Amino acid sequence: MVRPQTQSESKSHPLANWSSEMDNLFESFFRPVRQSASGAWLPAMNISETETGYQIDLELPGLNAEDVNVELHDGKLTISGERKTEEQSEDRRWHRVEHVYGKFQRELKLGTPVDEENVSANFKNGVLSVVIPKSEHAKPRKIEVTNS
Repeated sequence: MVRPQTQSESKSHPLANWSSEMDNLFESFFRPVRQSASGAWLPAMNISETETGYQIDLELPGLNAEDVNVELHDGKLTISGERKTEEQSEDRRWHRVEHVYGKFQRELKLGTPVDEENVSANFKNGVLSVVIPKSEHAKPRKIEVTNS
């Protein structure tokens, strides 16, 4: 984010603020935080599909399996949780905080019928992996063509 110039800065040489302006530009461009329009935290998510099912991976560093909820109902997957803020103390002064805290919720509508009884979720090294098998009706099947 580029900060506005003060009156004394605008009268000085045009390159006087160049260094701080470039720092601000690069900071805003390379900021990895994902937020929704409401400001809520949106963890990074990968979605892949095979012939037999879907796999959804969410990056959730700093969370444990107990901090995450996974629900699947009527073909809609909902993953939610919360990363709690660190305890603040009187003897510690923060100079910069880039970690994002708060509640999050990601929802996916699966367009293919799935086997809701055999969904699995695994949490390892800060990554939640949800595997959702497709129902037998949704899996492609080979139809043999015969001569008549």
